[in-house]
Amino acid sequence: MSGKNSFLVSFQTLEKKLGYTFKDKKLLERALTHSSASGADNYEQLEFLGDSVIQLIVTARLYSEGGTEGQMTARRQKLVSHEPLKCASEELGLPSCIIKGVPDVGEKPLSSVYESVCGAIFADGGYAAAEKFINRTLLAAHVSAPRNYKGELQEYVQSKGEQLPSYRTRLQGGTPDKPDFVCDVAVCGKSFSGRGKSKGEAERRAAKSALDCLT
Repeated sequence: MSGKNSFLVSFQTLEKKLGYTFKDKKLLERALTHSSASGADNYEQLEFLGDSVIQLIVTARLYSEGGTEGQMTARRQKLVSHEPLKCASEELGLPSCIIKGVPDVGEKPLSSVYESVCGAIFADGGYAAAEKFINRTLLAAHVSAPRNYKGELQEYVQSKGEQLPSYRTRLQGGTPDKPDFVCDVAVCGKSFSGRGKSKGEAERRAAKSALDCLT
């Protein structure tokens, strides 16, 4: 990004990738500026803001999907850790846009710049704009798919040294078009049940019921 014209063109290209057009272009510039390039006017304050915005939006999304406090906390910790933020940053091409004063700034800025851009979008466009950006660039890759409750339950019992869950699924009633299945899962010396319109759905709900009680 050398020279005013190429600087602006690069910003326009980046905004297309971000899916957001800044009213205050200086916010985007600041969000990309490493401390090695500027003693005070760098991305650190926006990074601080962005971290809190990401935490809130991820928390709200996980709350809407349900789960115990422990489950939601564990999932949030994974989602807001360095690696997912770094991947989101790289998908957007942010690392190559960092304005820096030294050739190598290390690994941390790869996730920090994503946080600072989130903070800049929030400061420029408000909560709705930040939520849309984070849902598309971070959560779509990690939260959209249905949770694998059976897999999570298996991992849990293995970590406790318990026997693997045993599922027993049966047709309870309903109609040929809308069958009603019930599944009982035996795990950790207890039994939990779940209902669904298919065997798979009934098993997933039984596993979820077990996880909600055991974890």
